[in-house]
Amino acid sequence: MRKKVRMYSTRWAVGKLQATLHSSNPGDGFMKFVLFDDQASSYPDSSAFWGFGCDSKRLKAAARWTDEINVTSLISGKAPKAEIYETIRPRWWYAALVDCSGSSRTVDYTVHMINLHLGFLEEFSMDRVGLNGMYFFMALYGCLAASQLVAMLKRSTSAKTQHPIRLLLSACVAAGMIGTLASLLNALYYAYHGEDQANLYMAAKLLKAGSKYMLLTISLLLSRGRCISVPLYGRDLWQACRILCPLYVATICLEVWGEYSQSRNYTTDLVYYTPMGLIIMCIDFALFAFYLRNLCNSLRSETDAIRQGFYKFWGLIYSGAFLYLPISIVIAQSVAAWVRSEVIFFVSNATHCAFLALLILGLWPDYAQPFFCIDHPSALAQTFGVKTELLDDEEVWQPPSLGGDVELRTTG
Repeated sequence: MRKKVRMYSTRWAVGKLQATLHSSNPGDGFMKFVLFDDQASSYPDSSAFWGFGCDSKRLKAAARWTDEINVTSLISGKAPKAEIYETIRPRWWYAALVDCSGSSRTVDYTVHMINLHLGFLEEFSMDRVGLNGMYFFMALYGCLAASQLVAMLKRSTSAKTQHPIRLLLSACVAAGMIGTLASLLNALYYAYHGEDQANLYMAAKLLKAGSKYMLLTISLLLSRGRCISVPLYGRDLWQACRILCPLYVATICLEVWGEYSQSRNYTTDLVYYTPMGLIIMCIDFALFAFYLRNLCNSLRSETDAIRQGFYKFWGLIYSGAFLYLPISIVIAQSVAAWVRSEVIFFVSNATHCAFLALLILGLWPDYAQPFFCIDHPSALAQTFGVKTELLDDEEVWQPPSLGGDVELRTTG
């Protein structure tokens, strides 16, 4: 087990460890309960796992604290305790059992570490995102949600506030806000119990990933010219969902698998530096390439100068929605290991909120940007199936192929 404990320039203890060991078939002999830290001379990474014999010189040099245990005492339970001292920087600390008898036995254990100088957040590891950042983004998502709610409830004679693209944006903002709230509640639970609340943890992960993929859905639809060059049709949403929903499920499964794999107990790296994390980034890059291909096709088939301007400028801006996670991971590589999680949290959430704000402003009823065609009468008739008898001849829009022209069919 490992946990990050902060270090201060003081001779007082900065952390405490409390372990409980129990075995129903301990046998005879001795074992050692050992503490390591992440210094090169101790346990810097998983490659240093081997070679720790019970009486080896390497173990004696690497161990920061050792408690020798007679295994017969494990029948009634053994509770090693240790205080942690350091004065330089935050470090990861690792607890290990080293058997000295060579006998086969099963040991049940719990290990509890705390950061003494963090007050009521003493259960937090130093590489965990703190409450201040969550409070900030909770307020930010709340402002975005309130703005979008006003837009949805706005009464307008010229704008359709219930257009599917606006509904999808509302769901995206709501998922981001509720997911952040679940993360905040989970962090508060962790502060008082020392472990995640499983339901809140999974709800936060599902909702935040759902918000991201709904934003990607909107971006992909715009890149194909939907709501720009041609109206949005139900089959367009269905096609986007068929692509993104499996990727959404795969991303969640890979991330949870990476975070809870046994190897995570022996490394200070983030989950995104594991093979599972690399697959997640490759998914983002593949969607980014798909988005750029659609954008180029839409630009070639568009003749209107205003809409061409959207593809050339705003289309490239919205492409950042596919890259903010890889970019935040690259930025995190340039900072100390114990603040990388916070860097990724702040960069990814700030970028996500920025794209949501741009879409809320761009789609604001009665003030939507001129390149959007969502409030065009023909677009509304196609989107919602509105039937009119104002004209003897009904003009029906047909969506153009990415390499063709718009076809206008007249019936009557």
